[in-house]
Amino acid sequence: GFKRVQEITMRIAAVMFVTTFAFANVAAPMAPEAAWKASLADANVGWAKAHYAVLKIQDAAYLRDGDTSTLVGTKGKPESYKWVKGTKVQGVLIAGVRGGHPFVVKDKHLYAEAEIGKGIPIDTDIDIRGAQTQVDAGVIGARIMVFNQQAKPAKDFKGVDFFNYDPSYRVTAAFKADPARPPRVFRTSRGTDKQFFHAGDATFTLKGKSVTLPFYADSRSNITTMSALFVDGLTGSETYGAGRYVDVGSFGAFPPKVVTIDFNDAYNPNCARSAFFTCPVAIDVIAMAVRAGERDPHKAH
Repeated sequence: GFKRVQEITMRIAAVMFVTTFAFANVAAPMAPEAAWKASLADANVGWAKAHYAVLKIQDAAYLRDGDTSTLVGTKGKPESYKWVKGTKVQGVLIAGVRGGHPFVVKDKHLYAEAEIGKGIPIDTDIDIRGAQTQVDAGVIGARIMVFNQQAKPAKDFKGVDFFNYDPSYRVTAAFKADPARPPRVFRTSRGTDKQFFHAGDATFTLKGKSVTLPFYADSRSNITTMSALFVDGLTGSETYGAGRYVDVGSFGAFPPKVVTIDFNDAYNPNCARSAFFTCPVAIDVIAMAVRAGERDPHKAH
């Protein structure tokens, strides 16, 4: 679902959104609230503490097929590293995309996609890491991030801010699949487009009201997770202005007849805190205040 779509393909923040996978052990899964609490702790690691934490990103190169970019910086000055488009400047390395796959050339060594995905050390406290990503609707390119272990946003991070867990926001929904799974194009936070596929609609009762919410997948086949992108009565006031996402998984073979949606797990896109992500802007409406899930990180609560 959108975990991968949202550039979790790179596993930059692989520990961030693990609510559906946070089990004490195979035989005895955690209760929903306990799993939720564990996921918040993991999210804090993913945002600021992990080596490739989101808030350690200090620049990103978005590259289409045929594009190149040069990494420039001064040795010993982590804050100086940044991308410059093209190859006309002298730099530390060159990155590009060929045939939809990223490559890096450093000191005459060609790094392939798998190596870029694992991360390449550049200088003390500086690494790059990247992978394929959707750079426009249905267009596959790559994004390569610069990570600074001394990044101030990571050091200043105070932790995610969620509403208290409320079991009434965990619902069982009837799911009606869309057999055509048509493409749906969303505008993004960086002014580009991203294309996903309408997997179907979930219908449920929330706080006594009937709600139908579309869910999307990043491909038409092999669907194992789905995501809804929604705005609600709190969007722009208590919750993030570009909306929130909520994922469903662990439903077995697609299409499921029912899905469990836990709005306590609703989370902000990465662009809520990092300008280096490209996040679809939510437009599907839940016509009530969803007082569960993540709050707006820019507002005091």
